[in-house]
Amino acid sequence: MPPESRQVADYEHFLEHFSRDRDRLFGYIYALLPHKADAEDVFQRSSLLLWKKFSDYDPSRPFLPWACTIAHYEVKNFIRSVHRDRLQFDADLIDKLAETRGASTTKPDLRLEALRRCLQGIKSVERELIELMYRGDTTVKEFAEASELSVQTLYNRISLTRRKLLNCVKRRLAQQGAAT
Repeated sequence: MPPESRQVADYEHFLEHFSRDRDRLFGYIYALLPHKADAEDVFQRSSLLLWKKFSDYDPSRPFLPWACTIAHYEVKNFIRSVHRDRLQFDADLIDKLAETRGASTTKPDLRLEALRRCLQGIKSVERELIELMYRGDTTVKEFAEASELSVQTLYNRISLTRRKLLNCVKRRLAQQGAAT
């Protein structure tokens, strides 16, 4: 394979992994840094470093833990470089947070999959209410007027649907042996 073709294939492989896990990687970094702007800065640095080190990545292993390890060191470097300027977490706390957060990086996938399945199992009206709350296309008041229901009735139904989904997700995770 010509070097250019290999480089394009590596880039596509990297983008496939990175785009799938970028939000969770940012969440991991943000959990370690108290300021969003700092987390965004470290995320950018980590992203570049991940691309540079992608040739070291073992594709037989999960991408996210590898990326989190690299991000962990970037967080530590960032804290060392700005430590004198403002209040920051100390390195021991960062290590402990990273250890705790790293252990939970796979759990969101299980919860998300359980939620997807639970959403499929509820009535379409209930699914519409949940989408209304999280999609943001229309307000509850507008939806209430269109459906000729009171706002309070809609909030009550949304609350019941959320509880139903939460119980369903907990049941599914318990069946899988995963902690919530």
